[in-house]
Amino acid sequence: MNRLERRKRRPHRFDPALQGHKLIIAYLGTGFSGWQCQPGKRTVQESLETALEKIWGQKISLQGSGRTDAGVHALGQAASFNAPRLHAGAVLLRALNANLPRDVRVVRCRLVPPSFHARFDAIGKTYRYLVLNHPVQDPFTLDTHWHVPRPLDLTAMRRAARRLLGKHDFASFTSNPGYERETTVRTMSRAAITRHGATLAFHFTADGFLYRMVRNLVGALVKVGQGKITPDDFGRILRARSRSEAPATAPACGLCLIRVKYPPKAV
Repeated sequence: MNRLERRKRRPHRFDPALQGHKLIIAYLGTGFSGWQCQPGKRTVQESLETALEKIWGQKISLQGSGRTDAGVHALGQAASFNAPRLHAGAVLLRALNANLPRDVRVVRCRLVPPSFHARFDAIGKTYRYLVLNHPVQDPFTLDTHWHVPRPLDLTAMRRAARRLLGKHDFASFTSNPGYERETTVRTMSRAAITRHGATLAFHFTADGFLYRMVRNLVGALVKVGQGKITPDDFGRILRARSRSEAPATAPACGLCLIRVKYPPKAV
């Protein structure tokens, strides 16, 4: 969702008598069916709302900055809720973590104006995707890295990634979310790839991301690294604005939401 969509969809109804709360959450996504509550499935949102209900003694609706798919992780997912003021941030932090499963933790908690909304106030996000580029799979990275055993050409991938910077229509790199989107245009301010030993880290920062956009970008960049498409081919795929032109999606396990950005006045 970009800024125009946020302005159009932003809700204006909130109870000023309630206290706003902002959470920063980390989770290992392997054991979850994604962020959003789903009947009969274990989700991050459901785990947090269960903890909130235990603390307040009533159901409380939690809004995340966006959805993450099953198997996707987070170091800096943001969420917000409004509730009667009960605890200061530090006390609530301890209470929440005491009632959460081990694979999800609230790392920061602060009181904010009740008008704050984790999704509609967000102006940018940063994602990281990890690839283990080594002939042998490291069993300790099974849940956090995509294993690509054959050598990858880092220089070629960086050349291709630079084409993503700026404002583009990313229709070629989004999957069908099952609902109508107003636009597939986004502005990318960072698209970097670093190597640390056998690990390649792909970093993307933009004003918003489309459904499976990062995983689709990584899937195509790895094809560049394997020599199956060229950086020029990658640019052509971006300009085609057609998902059918792009390679397959990268697995969920390597993806992690690192940070959600908000304007200073929002919080």
